[in-house]
Amino acid sequence: MLGGHVLVPLCASLSPLRCGCVRVNPLLSQFSSRAWPWLEPRSWGRRPSGAPPPAQCTMGNANEKKPTPPPGGITQKLREDVTCSICLDVLEDPVSIDCGHNFCRSCLSAHWSGVSAWGLRCPECRAPCSRDRMTPDVRLRSLVEKIRDLPCKETLTAPQTASTQQAPGAVAEPGRPVQLVRLDEAGDLTLDEEALSRCLEQGGVGDAPVCLVSVIGEQRMGKSFLLNYLLRRLRSLDVKDDGSWMGREEEPLEGFEWRVGTCSVTKGVWAWSQPFWVCAEGRQVAVLLVDTEGSMDIARDTETSVKLSALSMLLGSYQILNVSRQLKDPDLEYLEMFLQVAEEVGKEYGLQPLRHLDLLVRDWSSSQLLGVDGGKEHLADVRQMLEATSPCKHPKALEVLSRSSSRCYLLPFPGRRIMTGRGGALRDMDEDFRQSLRDYVIAVVGLAGDRVWRSRDGELVTGTQLVAGIKKFLYLIKKHRSGFSSPCQMAITFHNERVIDRARADHALFLREKVGDSQNMFKCLGVRPGKMAERLAERRKLLLGRCREHTQGPAADTEALLTELEEQMRREDEQFLETYGKCFKKFAILAGVGVGGLLLAPVGAAAGAGISATAIAAEAAVVLGVAEAAAIGVGAGAAAGVVAGAGAGLGVGRRIVREDTEKARAAGGAGQEGDDIGDVPDDRPLI
Repeated sequence: MLGGHVLVPLCASLSPLRCGCVRVNPLLSQFSSRAWPWLEPRSWGRRPSGAPPPAQCTMGNANEKKPTPPPGGITQKLREDVTCSICLDVLEDPVSIDCGHNFCRSCLSAHWSGVSAWGLRCPECRAPCSRDRMTPDVRLRSLVEKIRDLPCKETLTAPQTASTQQAPGAVAEPGRPVQLVRLDEAGDLTLDEEALSRCLEQGGVGDAPVCLVSVIGEQRMGKSFLLNYLLRRLRSLDVKDDGSWMGREEEPLEGFEWRVGTCSVTKGVWAWSQPFWVCAEGRQVAVLLVDTEGSMDIARDTETSVKLSALSMLLGSYQILNVSRQLKDPDLEYLEMFLQVAEEVGKEYGLQPLRHLDLLVRDWSSSQLLGVDGGKEHLADVRQMLEATSPCKHPKALEVLSRSSSRCYLLPFPGRRIMTGRGGALRDMDEDFRQSLRDYVIAVVGLAGDRVWRSRDGELVTGTQLVAGIKKFLYLIKKHRSGFSSPCQMAITFHNERVIDRARADHALFLREKVGDSQNMFKCLGVRPGKMAERLAERRKLLLGRCREHTQGPAADTEALLTELEEQMRREDEQFLETYGKCFKKFAILAGVGVGGLLLAPVGAAAGAGISATAIAAEAAVVLGVAEAAAIGVGAGAAAGVVAGAGAGLGVGRRIVREDTEKARAAGGAGQEGDDIGDVPDDRPLI
């Protein structure tokens, strides 16, 4: 209904115009594509589109290829020439690109999918490339087919085991420790996003379930030492459990940096660049080792310890708490704090917090019983001690240590020679320590495939999903520099961020609905831009009031958050109103032409020009004023050469400008609602 007249005949008469009168609003795609994954914990366990199912996770993409036997003989030397560095398998339908590198056609297409033509780069050397110059390499394809036909002992591609996995673009490069997070003197954490992506998103890890083995605890207690022996075992998964994987007697320990002494070695957070693949429940699991700075370091303040603990929680689905001699009250205090942090991190990111905890006691000398058996006795004593206090001093620690998934393992003193030496070689270890270390490392690696990250709903978490969580956590740390002074304060910070995120999501949903309405002629003409500005202002006020009611903490901190939120919503509203005003103007012009054609017949074109003038006059109303806008209405109507059109433009322009200028100013957005044309009641025609 427009001006008391039904517009169904109008739309029918304008069918050629109706389909193309308004282009698809770019703002619609912007708001409809906006995602809020951290508000939906279920998204943690969903496989990304196009990812292989867990049982088929491979290095690279999910395209199926002919299986190839293990490498051997002279063909092993040809590996670099016929291996795709994206999927790390023998090339399938090889293509060559501008820089000369070769890839499987399907791997390269998948790698470039969703990337604009201007942003295409070689996955290996990062040189700019063109999708149109993906040239089939006939000679290389022939060579690959010949290699595939060789006997098993002469075939090329190795099975995807720990010792053969390499990162894309570096097929023959061995793994190395890379620093993921640095800490400055102020205790602020800086993330190396490129290093994080290499570890958790490339080489097939991004689509696969992941197990991150992380050792936490006090500084200078041999965390890096233990990780290096885990590294040796993961590199030799095909070797028997007889201890031969531990290396030669005189072989120095290499991998993560370590040394004897009292000074802390590890700074920040490090990870091994190369994933190790184990099979569990019919699926391939990527196992990564994470080395974290001692979070109980007395040189660090409590806030830094809280940040490191929270980060260790995200970077460790299999946590090993490393303590000295026996579990003491300071260790339990740290464990209690760590568990509080883990609970809040799990709640915030939809993860199951600390499902698997090993309590590793070093330098045990209180009894002759070692290993798992001795650990059971010690853990029972600790639980009994905690239960004897009323109220329990460390309730969360007691609850976790009582779980069946929590274990305790006792390691004896390693020996004077290894404590004073520098190599960490087997020959320097006492025999009982050597045997206990061997058994524990074998047990950890054997369980790694089951110690994967899962969401609170029990769904598997992939490497890509975990990267998104880590990035968001580091963003929160930078945004709230003083919000991590204690687990309680961190919980408040997370809570407030959830409140703000819900407001952002509700505002985005409201705008998406209005964008949809702006594509419909009847709905759009039913709400003038001035009225829409009022509605948006009311919505902002409602959302800010709800946030103010539910946020916690000091008023100054919450007001700063709300001010930032209000500015963001106002910017989005302004962007939407600009597009909405253009849509309204186009529909008004079409409606004016149609009504003029139906009702005024001979002077229909002039009436249409008058309605068009109305929209133009309204657009200029606030900026130029009533008189200038009315003049525009007269001029636009007169441009059609008919007095009726000029009169329509003048009369309607004056009325709408006079009414809606006052409304726009009252809404507090006179400078932002330039297309101010309010509600169109059925009993008040435009003409």
